[in-house]
Amino acid sequence: MKPQKKYQVRNKKIIFSKGPIRLIDCDVRRPDGKVLNRQILEHPGCVVIVPQTKQGRYLLVSQYRYPVKKNLWEFPAGGREPGESFENAARRELMEETGMKTGRISRLLEFYPTPGVSAERMVLFLARDLTPGTANKDEDEEIRVKDFSLPDIGRMISSGRICDGKTIIGYHTVKTRERSREV
Repeated sequence: MKPQKKYQVRNKKIIFSKGPIRLIDCDVRRPDGKVLNRQILEHPGCVVIVPQTKQGRYLLVSQYRYPVKKNLWEFPAGGREPGESFENAARRELMEETGMKTGRISRLLEFYPTPGVSAERMVLFLARDLTPGTANKDEDEEIRVKDFSLPDIGRMISSGRICDGKTIIGYHTVKTRERSREV
């Protein structure tokens, strides 16, 4: 395999910055010398948690998502605080959104949800040995929590009831691992 040629980022300028998000305008010089102007959304990263109950069911949360103007069924997820590890963020978000603590948490994979415009990285975790704690929802979150079987989640994806990318990735990752007995 040939070594990948380098792209050079030049003239980085912050257009907008609020909370964890920064919008950067920059010029990208391709290996062939052509220069392109691009806008990149920088984000410190997020976690996605696939919570598995002792009965082998999975917790989903339903919440209103302002950008798409609808309630979505999703695996719990959220952003990292400054200096927070991905694992600690996963434990915190699980507690905040579902009121559950995890006794065992496993990092399954990392992915970039929208690499064409964003450097955001998502880390997917499987949480097991769940015990009740106290939910500490963000003030703007109205969350409903419900448990589903893996086949139910698959049917919800196929029918369009689940259309959230990170949840679809989480489902397929767990299903693949379950099939090969890695879960």
